[in-house]
Amino acid sequence: MDENYLHHCLKAFEEVTKEKYGTVYDYAAIERDVAHLRDQRTPLTYDDLRYFESPDNWGFRTWWVFPPELHVTSELKRSEFDFWNLPKKQENLIVSLLNVFKFIELVSIILRFVRPEHYGIISPPVERILEVRRGSNAADTYLNYIEHLRKIKEHYHFERVADADMALWVLHERCFGSTPHEATRKEYRNDPFVRELQAKNLLEHFLADSTYAQLARSLLPTNHKLAGQIGGIAFEQMVRKRVPRNENSDDKDLKAIIDELGKEKIVDALTRGKWQRARLIRNRAIHMNPPPNFTDVKWLIELLDLSAPKPAP
Repeated sequence: MDENYLHHCLKAFEEVTKEKYGTVYDYAAIERDVAHLRDQRTPLTYDDLRYFESPDNWGFRTWWVFPPELHVTSELKRSEFDFWNLPKKQENLIVSLLNVFKFIELVSIILRFVRPEHYGIISPPVERILEVRRGSNAADTYLNYIEHLRKIKEHYHFERVADADMALWVLHERCFGSTPHEATRKEYRNDPFVRELQAKNLLEHFLADSTYAQLARSLLPTNHKLAGQIGGIAFEQMVRKRVPRNENSDDKDLKAIIDELGKEKIVDALTRGKWQRARLIRNRAIHMNPPPNFTDVKWLIELLDLSAPKPAP
């Protein structure tokens, strides 16, 4: 299988970390040092934490610090972390680790190095690339993060989730860092799978809870042309909902429908005139020749029922 731009990003991880931090990050060494924690009979001790923060392998101490030993030793002795059977019951294990270490970043570091085939380190650069949806708490957010890393891993055929995570971190550096890589940035912008994940994270819940009219109103300050297109759909639905239920209007032009509604006194003359003007704005929004201006789109949206169209008489 031909390697794509994300596989090239993974191969560049050492190069990019050295360029950014002045030293090569040796994640493989940390994985080897903590491999014993995979054994279901081996507890996590405070002494084990030195492997995760080793300055010989990466810059852990630049950003993070584990809680003092006196604060966590008793908790570690009371807790059992079944790393062996992950990702089974991962929610419970993540919460248990979070209760001890308090910060999801520390939890993700432990999981990433103990079970790199299933986990990655949660970080703002990769969250930005994926537009990860925030959960109701830190554990839920990390589970959302891991879910999308696993999708990247499967879609692009990475061996491990940690590899997908490292590739995405490099991708962020090459797209938004101090020395952008234009070819990589172009491939990222044209990557339909990543864009689908971003759209899902950004819009799924917003779209599920919104009518077309509400969407149009929300988008108006940001993109009035798109707001006009979505508002045009809501407008046509509103008009067609007023056609008597025993009539089929699917094949009728919107102008003809508005005229008929006026002639049959279903809408008054003032409404008929407003709707015909709104129809022209809707046409410009759809055909973009010429596109409507902000004021016209705002006027169109103000005609809409933001909750739902009124039913036919």
